[in-house]
Amino acid sequence: MTVPFAHHVALFDQFLTRRREIVDRVESQLLNVRGNEVTRSRDRRHFERLLNACFFDLPRLPPELARLKGQLAARHVADGFAPVQADRYANELDPLQLIVYAYRYWDHHRWPGSSGRLTYAGTIYAVFVLRQLEYLSLRIWDDGSEHAGDRLREVQRLLDALNAPASASVFARDARWLMQTVQGPLTRYLHPYFEIADRIAGSLTESSRLEIHRAGATLAGGHLRSQLRYRMWETGRSLDDPEILAITRNSNSMDNAMLVRDLVPLLDVYRIARTAGDEEGRLHLADVILQGLSADPELLLSRLDLLEACTTLEELFIHHGADGRPGYTPRGEAHLALLERYGRLIGELAAPLREDAQNFDPSQYVYSPYGMTYGFSGDLLSNMALGSLLAQPSFGQSLEDVFVSRGSLDEKLARAQGWSQLPKREGERAHLDHSLEWAAQMFARLVEALEARARHPSEPNASGRPRARLFVAPESTPVNSLPGGFAPAGAVRAQDDCYSTDPSRAPSTGATLWPRNQMLNDRTEGRFLASAEIDGHWFAVSKVILSLFTSRGQDVLIADVPQSVVDLLLLAYPRLVVVPGGGGARRPERPA
Repeated sequence: MTVPFAHHVALFDQFLTRRREIVDRVESQLLNVRGNEVTRSRDRRHFERLLNACFFDLPRLPPELARLKGQLAARHVADGFAPVQADRYANELDPLQLIVYAYRYWDHHRWPGSSGRLTYAGTIYAVFVLRQLEYLSLRIWDDGSEHAGDRLREVQRLLDALNAPASASVFARDARWLMQTVQGPLTRYLHPYFEIADRIAGSLTESSRLEIHRAGATLAGGHLRSQLRYRMWETGRSLDDPEILAITRNSNSMDNAMLVRDLVPLLDVYRIARTAGDEEGRLHLADVILQGLSADPELLLSRLDLLEACTTLEELFIHHGADGRPGYTPRGEAHLALLERYGRLIGELAAPLREDAQNFDPSQYVYSPYGMTYGFSGDLLSNMALGSLLAQPSFGQSLEDVFVSRGSLDEKLARAQGWSQLPKREGERAHLDHSLEWAAQMFARLVEALEARARHPSEPNASGRPRARLFVAPESTPVNSLPGGFAPAGAVRAQDDCYSTDPSRAPSTGATLWPRNQMLNDRTEGRFLASAEIDGHWFAVSKVILSLFTSRGQDVLIADVPQSVVDLLLLAYPRLVVVPGGGGARRPERPA
């Protein structure tokens, strides 16, 4: 059931005009509890009831507004943003967890007086309202797209009011960034991200779309760089280890697909800014674009021949027609067209981007966004909230400022260093790490890939490594009967990167036996080049082959692949996949 957008706006107007009353309630009911049993409780439902009561049980709050409690969060989940983790709040900006942090910190140091508690209560208030505004930013289309822009301006008005008092904790200044931060936590399904992106493209002004793309590119770049570093810490492997790339890329198919979708319009405007002589606008765009590209420079710059395979989401992009043969969905066709456009733009603009990159070289500065390791956007917002717990100065900076590579760098460094000292739970990593050494590594691999693309603007593979392919023997063609010279002598056998839920097939073919639930989850996440259900059992080919072998210039051979999976591979990757005789379903070749 949808609730008119205006009703939620009226509710938040109540919350904002009665801010002091709500802050007092938060302080008295949740923070002025030293020595009480509540400070030792970890019952989330109990805290949730208390915090909701501070807002929705306000005296004189109209009943029709009080009944909106929880509806925005419920609608968000109903849209498909169902959490993937049992702890659904792990990657979110969570006011209840911030309260628990305060209890723990004050127990180990000292409980503050009324003034200190009220200051932190103001932070909890701001986090609660901001979280609701995040949800509201995706409700601007509920009554149709015609007035989506007007509704987005209403969200901006509410955000401005939240940030208005001089004493307010300012987390974000631009409502368009909230449309990205609310999509940051890990969720079970991928389709809602594309549906939101389609709505943005079809209903908002160019300036609004560009700011949303800016937020998307910078947040994706920061998140994926963080993920890469966490994987290195966890495994003890180096940055250039193929296993690290395989692990990260295999879980980032959707992230990279959406990142390309954000980069294309930014590149378009960057090209216009260059020809118009708009130096400041050009550098502003270059900063954003380069941070996005730094998420995976090899994939996004030097190995465009593998970008399609790495970003194809089988469940969303491919379907089977009435005749049972595979084909691309409209969304899949749009993705292919986008990749072609991206390839042309990045080939044309790699050289000027390389030239502009010298303005953001971390070796010249004390702070760089490339040096941050933090996890998710919700973690950065949580750091801002926890910083107020320790009375750390904010220097007037919001989330948007964190990702600007120039200006106020001493203050940005001081804030990052403060976040690294925030209180942690036992076994928890530091809330943020800022390292110029890590920034230099990220920047160096970005520059190297830009230079490779600039040298070979139209070559799909600009890496200098030889082109490698995936040779596939269908199950009807035993390996020992393959035509002579079908696969190069040095082709790597990657049979264990094929997965099957069939316990009779796996041991006899060398495929890895995989639980059905895990198989379906991996398929939904886009971790397979191709998969199909045959006689009640699933068979799939993993994308790790791309990072472990083909991106390194090594040909790969897999065998005993069901024909339906072969047909999918030939359809989706005609330049990559080779089968005996070259038969099977395939789409028309596109220009390289």
